[in-house]
Amino acid sequence: MSVDQPDVKVKQQCVTLDAFLGGVLQISQPKKGFRAGVDSVLLGASLDKDCRDLLELGAGVGVASFTALVHNQNLNAHLAELSSAAIDLCKLNAQNNALANRVTVSQVDIMGSGPHREAAGLKPDHFDCVIANPPYFDDKSVSLPRDQYGAQAHAHDKDCLERWVKTAVSASSAAAQIIFIHRAEAINDLLRAYDRRLGDISILPIVSRPGQPASRVLLRGRKGSRAPTTLMSPLHLHGETGREFSPDVERILQGKDCLHW
Repeated sequence: MSVDQPDVKVKQQCVTLDAFLGGVLQISQPKKGFRAGVDSVLLGASLDKDCRDLLELGAGVGVASFTALVHNQNLNAHLAELSSAAIDLCKLNAQNNALANRVTVSQVDIMGSGPHREAAGLKPDHFDCVIANPPYFDDKSVSLPRDQYGAQAHAHDKDCLERWVKTAVSASSAAAQIIFIHRAEAINDLLRAYDRRLGDISILPIVSRPGQPASRVLLRGRKGSRAPTTLMSPLHLHGETGREFSPDVERILQGKDCLHW
């Protein structure tokens, strides 16, 4: 469905209004449960400048795609999301940030069938970049948020990543880039899913502080490529001490620069 709809109504007592990219984006999101943050901004800042048609799987309230749209005025984005509550907020955020004319929002079950996804607007072999911040936790091993949106954002079965990558590749055009951000512990599953379908894979470990193990990874692959995999130098969010972000990361979070990788 297009976001060119009457203003949506949300329960304001359950929603916060948060600034992203130094205040360029004003984002309404749930007060409790899954909340967009650094991961979403890094994902949205990871696109090449020549991208024109973006698909985000599991878009939530839209922060990653809206970040990409701010950086690239020639970009249009299709946001696929399952949660009705998140879709309402995503549409509201598109309107409030003057991005509605460049955004399409669809209610889609990423784990659903190909015909279901295509009927919702996920055209096969169409998008030149697909991004995703998939569910992080196995629903049998963690305590989930009580709200439906938070539970959907956090929980998955064991073949979730395989199916999400398969969906991303199916919707992407020839030579398209597929970019996922995920927890570092899932790198084996994510790489396995990428390696079956993509080449020119770049792995960017995301580290809180120098000397610490990676907590997240950004993975980028190209459809139709046979180029080898590259393991990149880690991105450090902070210095050795203090709570401040590193200068490079701070520039990304303030919307002053993209991720160069």
